[in-house]
This record gives sequence, structure tokens and C-alpha cells, in this order.
Amino acid sequence: MIKRKMSEFVTFIPGVNSTRAEKQFGIQKIKYYDQNDFERDLCYDEGVDNKNLLFTDNALKQGDVIISNSMRLATMVGKNNAGKVPSLNFTKVEFKNNGLDKQYFIYLFNYYNDIKRQKERELQGSAMARIPIKALNELIIPVVPMEEQKKIGLIYSEIIKLQNKLGKYAIMIEQFAKSILEENLKGK
Repeated sequence: MIKRKMSEFVTFIPGVNSTRAEKQFGIQKIKYYDQNDFERDLCYDEGVDNKNLLFTDNALKQGDVIISNSMRLATMVGKNNAGKVPSLNFTKVEFKNNGLDKQYFIYLFNYYNDIKRQKERELQGSAMARIPIKALNELIIPVVPMEEQKKIGLIYSEIIKLQNKLGKYAIMIEQFAKSILEENLKGK
């Protein structure tokens, strides 16, 4: 297996400073990508349909990869968050070439133990909750053939979708059991 620096495949673009953005772009109403949007995308939950405003190169598109700096996790932007602008709490990932599959990147960044350890090392002794872009560029990743990357990425995304569905089912079962038990007590 070949190992390479992350910077060979992607460019990390920091989110915009929301206090400067409105002045910079001359637009008062900017819809920012927030933590709730990230968490919905992370679970592949489409959420509510938004009317979004596309106005700059900084706006996210469906299928873009974004990193939550506070959670140190990556996800793919869903259709309902397209057009929103990432704030400084997020880092957009642009892929330089076809050498790295997006879902494979997300798997590596979120789940692969070696990358987790590298991210943790960067945070040791730091008061900052975010990993600097310079350190992100230095992450060493395993590069496997594209066909294998696509398989791994697809399996990872399907696992996340299944975990999300199972979590929703668990909540529904708990609510159902609770209502039956309460009704049973009321009937006595």
C-alpha cells in the first residue's frame, strides 16, 4: 500500500469570516452552513428543504466535502444545504485530481485509526479545538486503487446510513414501548 500526504490530493479552504463576509460580498442575507446542517449531512439526513441563495464561489454545492473544525469530522454536503456558505467553523475540501474518491476521503478522515491518531497528535498541547490547515495537509493517507477506494467509501457511507436508520428505529421502539406501558398502567 502506498502512503502519501493529503496535500497531494486535496486543497483545504477555510470558511469565511461571517462579520466580514457581508461587507466583502455586499450582501446582507447570507445563509451560513451551521452545525445542525453538518450533523444532518453527516447522517445522510435530507432534513428540511431550504431556499438557498447561490452568490459566490464560497457557496457549497451538493457533493462538496466539508470538515467541521470543532468535531474534526468530514461529510458530504446534501442537496438541502447547497448554496450555503461555510463559516470559519468549517473547512471546505477541494479535490485536485481524480486520485482520491470523496467517500474514501470521508472514511479515512472520520474512521481510519491511523488518521485519527495523526489528528489527535496535532491537538496535543494545543488550546485550539481545530487542526490547522498546515497540519491537515501533512496527514499521511493510504492510497489504494480507485476501484478499491470506491468500494470502501460506498461501504462506509452505507454503514453510516444504516446506523442512522437503526438509531431512529430505536427511538421509535422506545416511544412505542413507553406509550404501551403507560396505557397499561392507566387501564388498571
